[in-house]
Amino acid sequence: MKLSLVLLVVLAILCTVYGAPSKGSTKASLKKKTTCAKDCGDTYKPICATDGSKKISFGSECVLSNYNCENQKNFRVEAQGECPGGGGVRLS
Repeated sequence: MKLSLVLLVVLAILCTVYGAPSKGSTKASLKKKTTCAKDCGDTYKPICATDGSKKISFGSECVLSNYNCENQKNFRVEAQGECPGGGGVRLS
């Protein structure tokens, strides 16, 4: 009887810990990503974009659009080419 109770408690704890969805896997977040994602192809036409305080390089305006949609940001094209100072280019 005590063993059954212990097993039941252990099972309940395991279900609580491992049964919860991982971060970002809710239906709403999955739906948001599929509606935002446009196929940008292989076009590489880098741009420097800013939100007024931060600059990020993107592989194309399409990638910038996907990023803004998925992250609810408002980056806009500041210049053609990569942003000065490096830091890499977002390709997708």
